[in-house]
Amino acid sequence: MPGSMPITERPPAPGDSGLRPAAVEKAAMSGAGSVLQQAGIIDPSVPIRDIQTKFAVLSGLIQAGEVSNRDIVETVLNLLVAGEFDLETNFVIQEADGIGCLPALLEHCDVACQAEIWSMLTAMLRKSVRNLQMSTEVGLIQRLLIRISSVDDMIADLLVDMLGVLAGYSITVREVKLLFSMLQGEGGLWPRRAVKMLAVLNHMPRRHGPDAFFNFPGRSAAAIALPPIAKWPYQNGFTFNTWFRMDPLNNINVDKDKPYLYW
Repeated sequence: MPGSMPITERPPAPGDSGLRPAAVEKAAMSGAGSVLQQAGIIDPSVPIRDIQTKFAVLSGLIQAGEVSNRDIVETVLNLLVAGEFDLETNFVIQEADGIGCLPALLEHCDVACQAEIWSMLTAMLRKSVRNLQMSTEVGLIQRLLIRISSVDDMIADLLVDMLGVLAGYSITVREVKLLFSMLQGEGGLWPRRAVKMLAVLNHMPRRHGPDAFFNFPGRSAAAIALPPIAKWPYQNGFTFNTWFRMDPLNNINVDKDKPYLYW
């Protein structure tokens, strides 16, 4: 995080175990790992490979009181971008499954920690279409709607803000039905958070961008595959017109990453 000391050099604060974000993966192989094993969360002899397991380790450390709020925030953001998070240079989410792990993980954190993580995630969504796409793929809207009625008022406001950003990008029929079900009152009274949910509806018509598109995240097999053309000219052909847009990887080359039209 800006202004912080290197992860491995910051001395532990009073009451802090001294576990830094970089040590989360090592925790399963050390003393913290034994705590997790006793809690029945993870076997310390098993190497940590997938993102779900890493979040399970972090959840165990949180419940055991082994990490501070600062460490939780840094670790979560670093796991999402698969590196050292920075809101200006490294904010593109690489681990979509990590987004799906967030709501359950944050249930074990205090309100201040939850607020900081949700705020940062909303900022990341605003900066990258790829982040929005990944959040849509894991059904983040539905996960948030299910939890919003049971969270603190401040967190509810942050989730409504995030839901507005997501709904302005994409929302499914199922998610819209779930949203409307939360607006159904009883005895002439609005249900809890219903008024806040109306703000999400205001964001839905404010879509900007194509209705249909292909997303190429730059990974293996991210391509459009066409059948081979046996002979030329090809009589039963087709015409394909599209915009190509480079989604910025950071804020350094914003001018270079403007949309260009190719045909």
